[in-house]
Amino acid sequence: MLDRRKFLFSAAAAGGALMLAPAKEWTLLGQRRVQGVKPGDWGAFGYDLRSTRFNSDESIIGPENVGRLALKWTFEGMQDFSQSTPLVIDGTLYTAANDGWVYGLDIASGELKWKFDAWEGVKPNEPGQYQSEINADPLGQMRGSAGYADGRIFIGDGSSRIHCLDARSGEEVWRRQLDPQAGTHRSKISSTPIIYDGKIYVGTSTVGGRSHVTCLDAVTSAVRWRFDIVPDPKTIGGGAVWTAPALDPEQGVVYNVTGSVHGRLPGPMLFSESIIANDMESGELLWYHQLRAQDAFDLDFSCHPMIFEATHPERSAARRRCVGAGSKTGFHTFDRDTGEHLWTTGVTNGGPTLNSTAYGHDKIFVVNNSASNHRLIAQSATVALHAWTGEILWWTPNASSIQGAAAGANGLFYQGFRDGTLQALDVETGESLWNYQLPAPRRGGIAISNGVVYTACGAQNSGPHTVYAFSIDGR
Repeated sequence: MLDRRKFLFSAAAAGGALMLAPAKEWTLLGQRRVQGVKPGDWGAFGYDLRSTRFNSDESIIGPENVGRLALKWTFEGMQDFSQSTPLVIDGTLYTAANDGWVYGLDIASGELKWKFDAWEGVKPNEPGQYQSEINADPLGQMRGSAGYADGRIFIGDGSSRIHCLDARSGEEVWRRQLDPQAGTHRSKISSTPIIYDGKIYVGTSTVGGRSHVTCLDAVTSAVRWRFDIVPDPKTIGGGAVWTAPALDPEQGVVYNVTGSVHGRLPGPMLFSESIIANDMESGELLWYHQLRAQDAFDLDFSCHPMIFEATHPERSAARRRCVGAGSKTGFHTFDRDTGEHLWTTGVTNGGPTLNSTAYGHDKIFVVNNSASNHRLIAQSATVALHAWTGEILWWTPNASSIQGAAAGANGLFYQGFRDGTLQALDVETGESLWNYQLPAPRRGGIAISNGVVYTACGAQNSGPHTVYAFSIDGR
């Protein structure tokens, strides 16, 4: 398998990473659905294995009728804010709250089917003390979204444990601690697992230990391989894996991005602020690209990697195999076989954060926050970038900044802001076609499935903590 991949990588490099493909093959290369998920269901954090956050099977809501979106139902049973992107699979919505509760909701009514407490039986720390094996200060911190495979839900928590739940009942099947000293190391799983071919790929973050990417067996929870972000065992902290990976099963590669050095400045630190390509079977490092080896400004990758093919602006038959991700300085694109840097586009004096990117219609959609807090200056800008060149095709300023994952489907790009505004833009022009005002700030991701838009209201220390569903005329 490695020999075959090396051959393909060298062939891509020799050809300038160009790919001449007939239209039918190009369509098949566009997305890879999650195994066992019906077309149109939102089956993973990034919708597909490539983490594009763009539902190519949606056909009910489009630019001609999105203005008729109206409230279908709400669920008000959460006690804390959600940073989760809902999964919508076979009639059930799965979401999580920061306090460690996971919920299964009926998508027709919003009624609760089940809920699961990841912190059941765990006591908070006594004053001045801590539990070496449990990061319980504070309890909760379930920041990531769920993954799905074969009738099971997989989700990580703030103590570096991953839970496997029965999707129908919410009952726990197994749990696995990825850092036995999670309390001492302040370790957690803030990332989102992705599951393929019986394997779970997930990342951890830590202050006092070493962050890593782990591949687990989805049935037994056994660790198949682990890749340490910081290879030097004497170095601790930094290089956190905050978000979801992207998978290229055809080539057998998993891509992750990492965080900053946590303010430690003794010297360069591999593999902080990097995009990393690992072999899916063995964990072998295939290539990496580090933005900055020693960053004093926390300009890390805070957006998930996305796999995509880019079409040449003048030669429509010429296509390039890419992987890209947003950092706090802009959107960065690489040849996904060789790791060659192709382009970087920065838009504002800040950058995209918290997964505010998506790919579709041969465009990269990026919401860039502003580093300024001046009331007369736009707080963010939404742009469409040409996937081959990084050229800005259109852009629109926003009155508020973004704090949650964006999404796209059927000619529309959906975004939501800290001031509670939800919005749908035309992907060709950037024109706003639908707006809805939530009653509070928001952190939750957006998902579109079979004619319904799902998201959550509420942010840290700011309620109400409500799940929303919108459909045409509220039906």
